[in-house]
Amino acid sequence: MSIDTRQIERDVEAAVGADTASISERVRAITLAALSEGRLDGQALRAVMNAVLEGAQKGAMPVDAERSAAFKEAMHGLDQAMASAAQATQLAMQEAIGRSAEFSREGLRQTLEPFSSLEHDFIGALSDAARKTSGEARTTLTELAEHMRHSGTAAGARVRDAVAELAHASSNLAWLQFDNGMQTLRNQADLLASLAAGVLRGLADRLQPGAAENERKDAER
Repeated sequence: MSIDTRQIERDVEAAVGADTASISERVRAITLAALSEGRLDGQALRAVMNAVLEGAQKGAMPVDAERSAAFKEAMHGLDQAMASAAQATQLAMQEAIGRSAEFSREGLRQTLEPFSSLEHDFIGALSDAARKTSGEARTTLTELAEHMRHSGTAAGARVRDAVAELAHASSNLAWLQFDNGMQTLRNQADLLASLAAGVLRGLADRLQPGAAENERKDAER
């Protein structure tokens, strides 16, 4: 399923223009819903991240102190959503590790590969956006990129956990070594990306408006 980046931009733009207290959660929910469609792979990550960033910039214009705070909240929501995406992939990877006779280390490594540059890509996108603007908008984007560069991101921390887990598993488990070449590895990566999207879909559903109330009603039945 193709990702409707224009719709993501519009939804995020509207979220940034709403109540500041809810911007982070709104953007997180929008991002998770988009990423949970289809396969959770590198192409989806880049497309959604860029669309959210574009929508947040539009929603924060013209930039003043209040709009600057709103934009930062939106980026916090994006970071948290990307961390959830990495976590979903890690959970799918854990399942695969438990079935090491069916998956290869290389297949799992390829599944994590799109996430390995996630933090770098996120910071780079902010820096690129800063170079294309001026004034208060440039200051906001530059400061946020520098902060993330020095302090790290939630997404980057989750990815590092997943990479460490895979390294540990690789040294302690006997893995099936496939001899079917790149097609087998692609099939494994595709399967894990689909599993990760399924995990993320469950999380996205719980973040939808009214989800908590519906769960309460279901529990009372």
